[in-house]
Amino acid sequence: MSKIAIVTDSTAAFPYETLGDVPIISVPLNVIWGNDTLKDGVDIQSGEFYQRLHTATGAMPTTSQPSPKEFLDVFEKLLAEGYEIICLVISGALSGTFNSAVQAVHILGDVRIEVVDTKVTSMALDLVINEVGKAINSGASLLECVEVAESAVRRVGLYFTVNTLEFLIRGGRLSVVAGAAGTLLHIRPILTLQDGRIVSKDKTRTFNKAVRLLKDKVLEDVRQGKLLNIAGAYTDNEEFVVGIMHELCEELEIPMPGDSYILPLSPVIGTHTGPGAFGIAYLLAEE
Repeated sequence: MSKIAIVTDSTAAFPYETLGDVPIISVPLNVIWGNDTLKDGVDIQSGEFYQRLHTATGAMPTTSQPSPKEFLDVFEKLLAEGYEIICLVISGALSGTFNSAVQAVHILGDVRIEVVDTKVTSMALDLVINEVGKAINSGASLLECVEVAESAVRRVGLYFTVNTLEFLIRGGRLSVVAGAAGTLLHIRPILTLQDGRIVSKDKTRTFNKAVRLLKDKVLEDVRQGKLLNIAGAYTDNEEFVVGIMHELCEELEIPMPGDSYILPLSPVIGTHTGPGAFGIAYLLAEE
């Protein structure tokens, strides 16, 4: 049986260091705040980040991807321990993290490492990681794990909404024209990822209506297939998102998932969504 490790990045909020016997190593992205460069989830945690964001004046945070060397160091350690590696990272359209991982592999040359652009992030990335971890524990080969990951990417869905478009505009994840119009009209967008990029699926003018629309989108998608897993992500609104998850699970007549599937959005993600944002991800079974 193959000895395979999973390498991911800090935008995945997965709470485990292992899945069964499978090690999961997270390479942190960076939050740059004034003169400080903080490792996401290492130098700054989600709770601290959102508290600071609420009271911030002047310079606001930005983000940057890990360097190829950071991936190289992790890869070399795992290879020395006899592992093959599958690297599952944030969408390449949202971050240069995928390119950094690929560059590290090129430096190493002919090694048993596969880097997958998952085209998602956060809790949707967590769901992909979980599927790959189960495959490894079942004895899948490295290439079979890549197939599992690519299949999961096709079957995972994600919807999220934000309290303000300001952070998405500032971070370049939403066009200034669309963003400015949204701010002017107090639009609350329902957002998703399409081909790895943020796109708007719907919009309304109040946050309560946005919450209902988001739930309806999730329910509509999930009812078209067989649900395998569902996850929620919060910023500074954990109790609220737990309530949303309870409502969704009641409507779907499924058990409420454990704490490992209701997770904080990392500081790097929060830099681009702002406080008050939340999202729901789901994974459907293969047809």
